[in-house]
Amino acid sequence: MTPLKIEEPIPSTVAGIESVKESYSETMSPHRRIFKWFARRPTVTTRLAILSSLLPPDITDDDLLKLMCVGPKEQIDGSIVDYILRKESTKTEREGSIEDHFGYSYAHKRIPSDDELSRLHETLRETWGGDLPTVIDPTAGGGTIPFESSRYGLPTISNELNPVAWVLNKVILQYARTEGSLESEVQEWAKRVNSAVREELSEYFPSRNGIEPNYYFRTYSIECPSCGGRFPLSDQWWFNKDDRGSGGYAVQPVYKDDELTYKVVEIDDSMDFDPSEGTVDGGDAECLHCGVVTERDGLVSKFQNGEFEFEVCAIKFVDKVNGTKYHSPTQDDFEAIEAAEDRVNNNLQLSTLLQEDRYIGYYDRAGPYGITKWRDLYTPRQLLAHAAYLNAFDDVKPEIREEYNDETAEAILVLLTLIGTRQINHNSRLTPIRANRGFVDNMLGNNNFSFQWHFGESNMLSGGKSYESWTSNVLNFYEKVVGYYPTVSKEQEDLISINQGDAGNLPVEDDSVQAVVIDPPYGDNIIYSEISDAFYVWQRQYLNDVFPDKFSSTETNKEDEAVENPGLGEEVLGDTTPRQRYEDRMRSIFSEAYRVLEPGGVITIYFTDKEIGAWDSLTMSIMDSSFTITATHTISSETPSRIGVQGQSSADSSLLLTCRKPANPQKESRQPTLWSDIRERTRNAAREKATKLLNSNLNLTKTDVIIGAFGPTLRVFTEEYPVVDKHDNPVRPKQALEEARAAVTEVLIERELEDSIDDVDALTKWYILSWLVYETENIPYDEARQLGLGVGVQIDEIKQDTKIWGKSGDKLLLKGEDYRVRDFTALEAGEKRRKRAYPVDPREESFSNDIDAVHAALNVLDTKGGDYAWNWLQERDLQNAPWFKRTVKSLIQVLPNDHPDHELLINLSSGDTGELLDISMEFLSSDHEEEQERTTLQDF
Repeated sequence: MTPLKIEEPIPSTVAGIESVKESYSETMSPHRRIFKWFARRPTVTTRLAILSSLLPPDITDDDLLKLMCVGPKEQIDGSIVDYILRKESTKTEREGSIEDHFGYSYAHKRIPSDDELSRLHETLRETWGGDLPTVIDPTAGGGTIPFESSRYGLPTISNELNPVAWVLNKVILQYARTEGSLESEVQEWAKRVNSAVREELSEYFPSRNGIEPNYYFRTYSIECPSCGGRFPLSDQWWFNKDDRGSGGYAVQPVYKDDELTYKVVEIDDSMDFDPSEGTVDGGDAECLHCGVVTERDGLVSKFQNGEFEFEVCAIKFVDKVNGTKYHSPTQDDFEAIEAAEDRVNNNLQLSTLLQEDRYIGYYDRAGPYGITKWRDLYTPRQLLAHAAYLNAFDDVKPEIREEYNDETAEAILVLLTLIGTRQINHNSRLTPIRANRGFVDNMLGNNNFSFQWHFGESNMLSGGKSYESWTSNVLNFYEKVVGYYPTVSKEQEDLISINQGDAGNLPVEDDSVQAVVIDPPYGDNIIYSEISDAFYVWQRQYLNDVFPDKFSSTETNKEDEAVENPGLGEEVLGDTTPRQRYEDRMRSIFSEAYRVLEPGGVITIYFTDKEIGAWDSLTMSIMDSSFTITATHTISSETPSRIGVQGQSSADSSLLLTCRKPANPQKESRQPTLWSDIRERTRNAAREKATKLLNSNLNLTKTDVIIGAFGPTLRVFTEEYPVVDKHDNPVRPKQALEEARAAVTEVLIERELEDSIDDVDALTKWYILSWLVYETENIPYDEARQLGLGVGVQIDEIKQDTKIWGKSGDKLLLKGEDYRVRDFTALEAGEKRRKRAYPVDPREESFSNDIDAVHAALNVLDTKGGDYAWNWLQERDLQNAPWFKRTVKSLIQVLPNDHPDHELLINLSSGDTGELLDISMEFLSSDHEEEQERTTLQDF
């Protein structure tokens, strides 16, 4: 079996740095921006996985990076790795762009020269026995892996179950490569389509002073069940909030002669109206007439029964001369909306379009509000506009087919389809309004269907989300992808195969592929089929006669999708759980990969999930498919562009798991290994990796360190698989991963906490460790439960009595002092509060748990001041309680700086109370403060 580079050390740190540079929308590869898809990998990480899986181990890191187009072209002193690390350490001091600072352009803009590619191919032929190795991605998604493989001139197979992603693969792997530039052709037909639609739709989007509207602020109104008055539903009224956060333009609902109307107001500090306060709060709505609250169940019932009206509240106009203006709706606007609704209701095609029931999944937040058919996603005017573009497309389709050969016509039709269906994401009832920018945002930004109390409507005839702008956008990125390919010769045209189907049943011969590189679905992270249906149902209308076999079903295939989908129902799941079904599907995919790989072939797998259950399923699927794990690599990077952490620095980790198909793949019956014999080895492997990562210069979160330690732990476990306990029961990888997490936690305690916490009680230890390991109040429930078991706490048993945690979905929420302590001043005032709602009473002389005493002390300090707190501490002799001082000190070390309890803890340890407690504060160095400011993966 030929050794490979990926089974030796690889430049993973540099890959992480380069991935960050590509993480912003303006710096990422253009193939990722042609059309919406989910979770696509950056260029350098992809190239590292592909090339390292194919090249021999004697290639140096510098030579590998040069092939990846990372590093300056000119000669430098020292290695490329050292050069990039130096540049990374000084990037905040740079003048100019990132590319100027590092001295080279983004990797995705470059490929090796023809001579370099020729030498690479020669090396690969020598390594793999004469022919260029074939690379397959069985779950290609947005196509990054096959795209980069094809750019290096390698025989490549792309396979994808989902037709929406398959079409995107066709665009970037086939049309861009073999058809080349189509800008003028597509522009010509797009103008024809847009001109026809403009003639049809202009009357439904009234201009003002010759200026066309861009966006509309839309919401709903209902009749109050109590007083019968009509009132609007919105959780806030901002249309465009300025940078100060207190000014800008907003909608104000007003009543004229009991008639509900809306006006646009420019907000300043002198106004009584607060646009941040809507009529809806927590799913309940308060009537503006009588103040009676309609609870969520009542609102849901009204939406399900159609007992609501659409409202238009404000309109945004953008003009090159007059700038941006926000206006209240006029009678013309109301009449246009009414006319559009009449048109939809009285037209046979429009009244029946997308009448099919919508699959409503487990994570769907729109279905309960009556959005049960695909047409329900749109207001009548939105539906009319989308249908108009579809009909105009259908009108020009025969002409396109007549004018061009089959391949070119197909490419033009597909690109026009992408333009038409890109608008779906920014023009529906689920489209949010980005208040800090004043425009419509991404319907699927949270990777699910989320109901919006107010929503944005785009005028597709004008503005930044118009058909014309999407035409420019799609073609701009398509043409860039065209330019990314070298000239393709006739003999190279067939190097790429693009399949649509189940990754567990590939149309590929046995033992015919040398490398599988795969970024598989991760548990229930994203249910791709559910959210892509929003595009599919429209693309089916556009392309059902272009690809009749791909768009034959009413929705995408959910039964064969390898995700942990709890919404499938008993008729599909049968007696299996969603997790078991996911594991079965992954086992099928890996078994199929094993079949198509030649003996000695390699599979490299991306994995980024943070929950042990998903790792357990993935590892079992790999091992049950007879692969042997031969290497693991952690790629860690600071990624400030993820949702929820813009402008902040947080480390993100991916693991590359590399496995081999045995050179002589006869299945051997191996003797089981006793878990007790390898348990300590798994812990040591995790400790060693964690220590190495913590000693690196990477700005890693604790979660990253744990993920990094999973790799070597799994390698130990899989080398000894099958593993059994002393009763001969099978041991799953989950047990080894839990040992790894426990071992890493021990390392973190040793390094991060100045004092031992052995003498604090179990509940307090669990609370401290939860903050230490996860660095956020939001923790995966199962992870928190396992951590509790490790210190002797059954977290479900203590939840009700201690109120130290709550639950939101599958997340556990750690609670602080203000949630748990009965407020001291309120108690003095005689306010009645239920004890079970506030389990900690600061008047008590002693407390059940150490954390209760600390939280009580913080409440006393906050409400009564330092002098009172000094006496309170002394009365309870807490200045002489080591457990109390260690809890205080540990919490200061583990809580984020912006946590309300952190400042109180600092104050408790300072001044007179600090002198009384005599807690050393030397650990509060600037380095520690910087450490506390980090956000983490869980914040995403």
